[in-house]
Amino acid sequence: MNPLPKLISKTKLMRGYQCLKSIYLSIHHKELETAVSVDQQFQFDQSHFVSMTARTYFPGGILIDNKPWDFFGALKKTRELLAQKTELIYEAAFEYKGCYARADIIKYNPGTQRWIIYEIKSSAKIKDEHLADTGLQAWIMANSGLPIEQINIMHLNPINKFPKTADLFLTIDVTEQLRKLYPSIAPKMTNVFSVLNDTEIPEISTGEHCKKPNPCSFIDYCSKNKKGSELNYNQFKSIEIQKRIQNCDQAQSRFVDSQKIKSELAKWQYPLVFLDFETINPAIPKYNGTSPYQQVPYQFSIHILNSADAEIIHHEYLHTDSTDPRDQLIPRLLKACGGKGSIVAYYAKFESDRITEMAEYSEHYKNDLIKLLPRMVDPLPIIRDHIYDHQFKGSFSLKSVAPALLGEEYTYNNLTINNGLASQRAFVEMIDLNTTADRKLELIKASLEYCKQDTFVLYKLVQWMEKV
Repeated sequence: MNPLPKLISKTKLMRGYQCLKSIYLSIHHKELETAVSVDQQFQFDQSHFVSMTARTYFPGGILIDNKPWDFFGALKKTRELLAQKTELIYEAAFEYKGCYARADIIKYNPGTQRWIIYEIKSSAKIKDEHLADTGLQAWIMANSGLPIEQINIMHLNPINKFPKTADLFLTIDVTEQLRKLYPSIAPKMTNVFSVLNDTEIPEISTGEHCKKPNPCSFIDYCSKNKKGSELNYNQFKSIEIQKRIQNCDQAQSRFVDSQKIKSELAKWQYPLVFLDFETINPAIPKYNGTSPYQQVPYQFSIHILNSADAEIIHHEYLHTDSTDPRDQLIPRLLKACGGKGSIVAYYAKFESDRITEMAEYSEHYKNDLIKLLPRMVDPLPIIRDHIYDHQFKGSFSLKSVAPALLGEEYTYNNLTINNGLASQRAFVEMIDLNTTADRKLELIKASLEYCKQDTFVLYKLVQWMEKV
């Protein structure tokens, strides 16, 4: 057991709200923690960019620019600025009884001689965990001696449209809501520190709290010695599907309803057009008419099967610069899809929604894009309702289903880019002017390979369904 640090950050303390075992391990057994992945870091960087953007709405402030681990240096600089009644401070640091927090923005009101707090959240709405987080922060700040007038949460406005920036953020006064939470904070902190001072790891089983509100970095450790299936069968709405999955898992078997599959596939029409988009959804919108986190396609792959025994044909497009990708993608998409046949997409709602949004964007191609929508078909409901293999392990994602039914050669493990977030990261790097020509070519090659794999695997999966 390690001695407790003199100060524990608010971010770490919030782990105690989610799981006492998690915060205990983060202090006493950090070696068991899974390292931050590049995908997670990409998301952290996006949140940081939102905070930096929010500061531009409060110009002229002074930044406490001490490194994140320099707790005492940040506290010293904050005390100096508070004593000078500095009007606007970014990243001000506060501590109380071993609890440490840094405020995104605080603003001094000379009239009341109190401070207004602005906590920045990169989401498009206020969540329960945001209130808990901001409440803990305000509790630390108030108990450190800061007179607080008002507490606000700023979050991204979901209906803001680029290039408008005046209403990019919404500012919500949560002072009264947090006043109701205030009495519960001290007992929670007492409980957290009591657990941290214990010599034994808390006995807490894995469950939904391991993923929400944030994925726990100790899930691998907590799960590795657990016996039997971890799957929560109740997550599936249908009782019939719950029982089927449970039976297949227990018997290590496969379920296939051939007649139902045949009946559903008979509704599809050749040519079959297998479609997949790759999209970017920046928190701060950058393309005309888009909102925070709106998905914008920058790449597609299409495999076309004109008849059951025809040769498969491939079309693809990848945008490679910082201009709006939709302008060049849309006409190429329409040409590749043609005017007839079923358009096959796995979880087709995603592709359909993107097509609808592109129709709203492009007046010129609007009617042609809308004509694609009635042609959309989706193999996911067919698989979910009529197929299950124990190797799915409770997941109906394409990356789980394909290798279980088609074999390990249809995994994504050997690809340089092997998931959607990695594809996004590659695109951001690809269009960066600082990226070298050689590196850009590497990213283009890997991006094309990944998207092509998605539609080729989808084609092979439908082929398997037809044979079965």
